[in-house]
Amino acid sequence: MKRFIHLNTVLLSLGALLIIFNVGWTIHNAHAAKSSSSQNEAGVYLLLSRRILVDNPNDMLLNFVSLRESLDNEFNALSVQKSFYFEYLPTGTEIHIGQNNELVAASLIKVPLTMNLYMAAELGKVNLDKPVTITQSELDPGYGNLWEKGAGTQITLRQAAKLALSQSDDTAAHVIFDNTQNLLTPSQQSLNQLDVDQNIQNGEAVIDAMSYSSVFKSLYFSSYLQPKDSEAILEYLSHSDDNSRITAKLPKNITVARKIGVFNTSWSESDCGIVYVPSRPYIFCAMVGLPEDQANTFIANISKQVYDYVISQ
Repeated sequence: MKRFIHLNTVLLSLGALLIIFNVGWTIHNAHAAKSSSSQNEAGVYLLLSRRILVDNPNDMLLNFVSLRESLDNEFNALSVQKSFYFEYLPTGTEIHIGQNNELVAASLIKVPLTMNLYMAAELGKVNLDKPVTITQSELDPGYGNLWEKGAGTQITLRQAAKLALSQSDDTAAHVIFDNTQNLLTPSQQSLNQLDVDQNIQNGEAVIDAMSYSSVFKSLYFSSYLQPKDSEAILEYLSHSDDNSRITAKLPKNITVARKIGVFNTSWSESDCGIVYVPSRPYIFCAMVGLPEDQANTFIANISKQVYDYVISQ
């Protein structure tokens, strides 16, 4: 009898151990599955775009057919030269109109010019915080007020960059240009690095909207400059003194890093940048051969149309 009781006790103990083992194994598998899921989200899918691993799948907009059709109608109604580019950054979906139409870049060129300056600084060829002296030939009353301070005024190149981008100051742009001459090889310059054609017509730099958008895209993804420098340039651009065109009809709380171009001589008016709708940022670049006041109204309406579509989906 004692032997039977002892055997029964052993069997009960073994059964308890098996139950404990099974529970432990189940917990381990559940933890491993959860861990694997977290790892997948953290980067196990090394060959897939991070764009698909988002917190809210509703931000992954792909269908822009109706917006494309509407924009086609708006631009086709214009009997002037025009070029337009839109890219929804979370998915890379694009809309481009008149992609082979080039218009005068005008002040749009100040962005790649400033990018060249910051690249020269990254390479140790210039000090952004060392004062330089403004020369007589650099004074330009076209845009901005820096020219009023006169020749002999000292300014740092970092300050010049801020004025050139936030106020579109022409004198500041001349200062940057003169102090970056021959510091970069052609292959190191921003537009060449981005494989953007630099065409000239009647002595003026011309470009189309899709090509120019590469400039903002490179800043957004920090593919040309270091992150801190890309951020600095976008920060200057987000504090533009101008409140027409892209930003005119958008909510004031929406950050927009953008640059306008004005060339009244041949009616080449533009506004290009990044509209930072929360979780739904996009690139917007419109160039039209309209008089300035008409261009302001047309681009403002197109900008509002795009914004409304993006937030309504």
